[in-house]
Amino acid sequence: MNPFSIKQNLEAIAPVLPTDGLLVAISGGMDSVVLAQLCKLEGYSIELAHCNFQLRDEESVRDENFVRQLATTWNIPLHVQRFDTITYATAKKCSIQEAARTLRYEWFATLLTQFPHLKWTLTAHHKDDQAETLLMNFLRGTGLSGLTGIPARNGRVLRPLLPVERATLEKFTLENQLSFVVDSSNQKEEYTRNYFRHTIIPALQQVYPTVTTNLIDNQERFTKIEKLYQQLVRVQINKLVKENNGEFAIAIASIAQFEHTSLLYEILHPYGFSSGQVVEANKLMRARTGAQLFASAGNWRLVKHRNWLLLSPQHSKDADFIMVSATQKIVEFAAGKLTFRQVKKVDRIDLTTPTIALLDSKLLEFPLQLRRWRAGDYFYPLGMSKKKKLARLFIDLKLSLPEKEKVWVLSAGDKIVWVIGIRIDERFKLTAKSQEAILIEYSLPV
Repeated sequence: MNPFSIKQNLEAIAPVLPTDGLLVAISGGMDSVVLAQLCKLEGYSIELAHCNFQLRDEESVRDENFVRQLATTWNIPLHVQRFDTITYATAKKCSIQEAARTLRYEWFATLLTQFPHLKWTLTAHHKDDQAETLLMNFLRGTGLSGLTGIPARNGRVLRPLLPVERATLEKFTLENQLSFVVDSSNQKEEYTRNYFRHTIIPALQQVYPTVTTNLIDNQERFTKIEKLYQQLVRVQINKLVKENNGEFAIAIASIAQFEHTSLLYEILHPYGFSSGQVVEANKLMRARTGAQLFASAGNWRLVKHRNWLLLSPQHSKDADFIMVSATQKIVEFAAGKLTFRQVKKVDRIDLTTPTIALLDSKLLEFPLQLRRWRAGDYFYPLGMSKKKKLARLFIDLKLSLPEKEKVWVLSAGDKIVWVIGIRIDERFKLTAKSQEAILIEYSLPV
């Protein structure tokens, strides 16, 4: 007899149709065997997916063989994948548990893509798993999002056993005489979850017998609060964060009115900044202009510029250098594209726009060099008879650090012809004596 309707649980969290193919993740342990049996009894079309992480030697082989035999007995398609989990964890510099989690879910997603008839992946997380996760996250200090626990649905991954206690699954197993394997590592308390499962929660139950139910009730409350919180956060982020050409600007005065770091965390976390870095980001608001903080993951950084915090991608420090021949018409580079053409009539060309350079062809020595600007670079700005360092020019223009790093120059020999998008050099301008002109147009990357 079924302890509950797996069909109702599935339909409560996703639009699962009776005809949908279900990929059931199965380790061979009690929870996943029960889940597969329940789906089978409900008449769903299921296939099994077993991950062999090769972490427990003979036990890993035993588990795989058990699942293979089960699939044969039930006459159900089986997918098996062996992972070199330790090598992956070493390469990614993460824990074994994190590596295994990443590998399994990536593989499940691949199977759904490879076999279109499979619509959903089901895992056997249950109510006790949820309570353990909630308590661990609370003590770990993961914040409000961590207190929402394990989601019943994450994309196409569904967890229909979350409302069910382990004791109910155990009873179903006995009544239906189901066979399963036992993972000996689940008894080792050096793993955090096992310590909570076998020591912390039983100790709490002596004082609060309904601790599991209480934790789940709180998880449901936190989930509702989280939804409201995220709605309000999105409203504030839309007000405070201004996007400009792939960068984001935050007015320090605006963010400072929130006397805590929660909102700053919500802004920065999607760009790879850890919760610990938010304290440093808060200090950055009082730092000197140019001070910066690099995200612990990804390629973003936060830069203090006057009264702003600028969130921008990191740029490579390598010297980019492109040779431009006299025959090239289009040159693409990291900051955009240059289009070259010979012109005769210039009276209708708008020469005031910084994205167009009109130069005397006879004064250009090909090949030209297209490169990022460097410290010490100088030129003679159009209309001036004295040279000026680019660094000084950028200060006058009040360019931020991210804006400076985007600047490229076009040079002929050792002379800068054009600070691209800003100003040409006086020495290469058209004069009354000019006979040939070349027009260069700069456009941003698409």
